[in-house]
Amino acid sequence: MTGVFVARNSRWRLLLLLLGGVAFVVLGIWLAGIARQPLKPGVEWIGWLSVLFFGACSILIFTRLFDNRDQIRISSSGLYYRQWSEQTIPWEEMVEISVWQFRRQRFIVLSLVRPDQYPSTKFTGKMAGANRMLTGGDITVNLTGLDRGFDEAWAAIEYYRGARRRPASPPLALESFGRRRV
Repeated sequence: MTGVFVARNSRWRLLLLLLGGVAFVVLGIWLAGIARQPLKPGVEWIGWLSVLFFGACSILIFTRLFDNRDQIRISSSGLYYRQWSEQTIPWEEMVEISVWQFRRQRFIVLSLVRPDQYPSTKFTGKMAGANRMLTGGDITVNLTGLDRGFDEAWAAIEYYRGARRRPASPPLALESFGRRRV
């Protein structure tokens, strides 16, 4: 591998996510009984929650449609993840890099030496506690809606992380609960 791995927003993938979010907002309106009589009295609150949650998600996705900046950058300097902060996290600060999988969606999980040195400045950081409980790591990197795939990002991590190790690291070992270490 030569060069730097860069992932940016993919407009068509974000449009598909936006379409799904809007569909759930419409479903929520129907369940809440806003446009007509409620489907079943007493469940209107489910519709309202759907409208609020998926409406907020749709707004966030819509704003990402116009952001052409790098979202993830993996290089010899470390890993940069715009959804977390504007800082690049150096490889030396990563104790462990693993994969967490839920259903068929894979996430890159970073465990840091000093997590307090790399605080989140974005919305993703507000969810860090829940992500930590689920994944066991400090930062969860999500490639949903980006123009590059998980396998490409993982290959870049293995390349740059492996270049930091002497002698060469042993092969990856699969762990329970869908996690792999680098």
